Amino acid sequence: MSPARPIASDRKENFDGIPQEEVTIRLRDHPRALRQIEAARGWGGIGCFALVALLGLASGVPPATIGVRALIAGVVGYMVCWFLAVTVWRHLAVAEEAAARSFAEQRRTALLEEIKRRSAGLAEQEEGLG
Repeated sequence: MSPARPIASDRKENFDGIPQEEVTIRLRDHPRALRQIEAARGWGGIGCFALVALLGLASGVPPATIGVRALIAGVVGYMVCWFLAVTVWRHLAVAEEAAARSFAEQRRTALLEEIKRRSAGLAEQEEGLG
């Protein structure tokens, strides 16, 4: 798993001047990221192990040497794919958070406009009755 590291943690104020809470994105709390990072690690290790083993067998290297090389390649492939998957998911998580924040702000603005429209309609009805 990836170490807990804040990716987006700026203290900002929203449009009303109210400070927003700090946002810390953790990949270990993201179900899709966790599942895909684990899959990438596994396939990276198995893939590198198999590739090096097959190449060793095809070139006539002794079996003991093939085993050691394949194990080392499997560990390296595991680590490299883990690093790449975490890097990709850090960027994706930040982008998802920005999109969700934008959608929430648009929805908030639309709801505030609807409230203003309805309150203006109620005020007109009260003036017409009174």
